[in-house]
Amino acid sequence: GPDVVVIVLDTFRADRLAAYGGDPDLAPNLNKFAETATVFTAMRATGSWTLPSHGSLFTGEFPMEHGGHGSPADAATKAYALSTDVPTLAERLTEAGWGTVGIAANRAFLDSIWGLARGFELWMCEGLSAGHELGYAQGDRITGLAQAALTRWNKPEAPAPRPLFLFLNYMDTHTPWVPREGYTAHPERIDAQFLPGARLWPQAKKGRWNRSRIAILSNKRDATKAERETWEEAYNAEVRFVDAQVGALLDSLPSLGVGPEDYVILLSDHGEFLGEHRLLEHSKDLYDEVLRVPLMVRGPGFTPGPNPAPIQTHDVPELILAALGLPPLSDEPPTTDLQVSELYYARHRDLGVPALKERFDRVRRSFVMNDQKLILTEGGPSERYDLRADPQELRPLAEPNPALEDRARAWSEGHVPNQGAAPTLDAAQEERLKALGYMN
Repeated sequence: GPDVVVIVLDTFRADRLAAYGGDPDLAPNLNKFAETATVFTAMRATGSWTLPSHGSLFTGEFPMEHGGHGSPADAATKAYALSTDVPTLAERLTEAGWGTVGIAANRAFLDSIWGLARGFELWMCEGLSAGHELGYAQGDRITGLAQAALTRWNKPEAPAPRPLFLFLNYMDTHTPWVPREGYTAHPERIDAQFLPGARLWPQAKKGRWNRSRIAILSNKRDATKAERETWEEAYNAEVRFVDAQVGALLDSLPSLGVGPEDYVILLSDHGEFLGEHRLLEHSKDLYDEVLRVPLMVRGPGFTPGPNPAPIQTHDVPELILAALGLPPLSDEPPTTDLQVSELYYARHRDLGVPALKERFDRVRRSFVMNDQKLILTEGGPSERYDLRADPQELRPLAEPNPALEDRARAWSEGHVPNQGAAPTLDAAQEERLKALGYMN
């Protein structure tokens, strides 16, 4: 069978790529790959942060069903792990004869304690050293490890040949953003005092970032022009950096045995807020800045060019299995015209702040159908938007859409919650969560 390489760009917004309306000069290597792949232009994530979205990628289920998602403020655990009774893509491929290797930079919520490593013969994540106090392994490290894995797998003296499923997670567009020489186009636009992880910037003023963050997230004020410019420029610098690292891997694939008969899938787990809706980072809400993500597939049966059909994260494993001639993982029907995304609370760093707990200690679901969007809050108000007329979701609609409301109700009634286990974290695991901003 063919090799399958799945590359997840953690925290990567779709609007940074030319195929999704972005600057064609920002990510030239990813744009080049897009020209050879089916580009799913209407892709949305099932969750707005790492654990629930990767859970869907690995199980074909929504967060409600696979159980790996956030926990309320008063919970003893920081999140719930993937339910052990839900089969995974790696388990299915291992059973079918594929070798399964995962290399993940996100040492916080791709740590094997959360259940996402289940089924992989080799999982490299929490043991990877973090570069430059970042809390994660940088993109050049992930590319080097991926190249080494493919070299070893395809060497002539290897045992009886098996196809390889290689999963890669690049973390560089996740905070903290850092100054990278050669990747920052307009350093004069960056005021380091407004940056997360400001300790990495010698000119930063201690504590200013957190004060600004809490003022904005607690709905006291909008982000200033200087703040927005800083976040945009720092984020784009990381886009350029990860583009270079993934580009180096993509260029090397033919010499490493991954050819036109194999599959390369490139996507993101979620996007990032850069001040929109008085929001920063991710894991806080379900507006399109975190839900619109890229999905590009290259391989037999996938014609290069745009595909406007609605699709979501949980469809991707079934897409892979169907291409390989294997049965589906779950009985969840494929996305047709209704896209559903879920958010269970927010990161516990935010839930520990009273002014933020009031805003973020809740369950939200987003339903999108025919450019109409409905956001429901359990026990709270709802929001409605016309995405064609108002793509930035700035003007809520007063009147309900009966067809969409009925579909949302039917979806909710047809899905049964399956909460995962509440793992106990050791000191090292808590430190990894702190390093990436998930805990104080």
